[in-house]
Amino acid sequence: MRTEVVRSFAEGGSTTLYKQTTAESMCLQIRKILELIALSSLVANKEEYSKIRQKFHKDYNAKLILSDIERINPEFYPVPCRQVLDEVKGKPIQNIALQSGFLTREEFTNIYERCGGLLHADNPFSKRRDIDNFIRVVPQWMEKIRVLLNLHEVQLTSEDFKLFVLMRAVSDDKVHVTLHQRVERHA
Repeated sequence: MRTEVVRSFAEGGSTTLYKQTTAESMCLQIRKILELIALSSLVANKEEYSKIRQKFHKDYNAKLILSDIERINPEFYPVPCRQVLDEVKGKPIQNIALQSGFLTREEFTNIYERCGGLLHADNPFSKRRDIDNFIRVVPQWMEKIRVLLNLHEVQLTSEDFKLFVLMRAVSDDKVHVTLHQRVERHA
C-alpha cells in the first residue's frame, strides 16, 4: 500500500496540493517502508537481538535497528535474487544473487536519513532543499527497494539457516517465506 501511495505521488496521480507537502508525504511513506524492512530484520533475528536490546519492543529507528542487528549478524541484510526455472517443469531450481540494481545497505541509511531530513522544518539559516531533485530520485529509490525485496534470501544468525522470501507469488498474489537448512552431502 505504501509503495502505491509513493508511486501515485511521484506520477502526479495524487497530490497534497503543494510540492513541498507532497514531497514530505512521499518521505514519510518511504521511511515507513524502510522501517518495515528493518523491523522484519529484527523479527528474523529476534532471539539474539533481544539479548543486546532488552527493550527491543520499543525500537523503531531503522538506522539504529540495522546497526544493532549487524553486530549480532553481519550477514543479516537481504540478498536479492533471481530464480532459475527448470525448463521442463517451470519450477524454481536455483536462486542466483543479484549484483546490482537493488537498494544496498549503504543506500538504505542514506535514503532513510535524507527522508528524515526533509520531514523536519527548514532551518532559515541552512541551505534550501532541492525538492524537485528529491521528487525526481524517488522512483529510482522505489525501484531499488522493489528489486531488493521482490525475491530475497536472509541469512539467520545460525549459518545453517536461511529464509527465502517471495514478496508476491504468481499463484496467489501473497508473500511466501520458506526456511532452508543446510544439509551435509555425503558421497
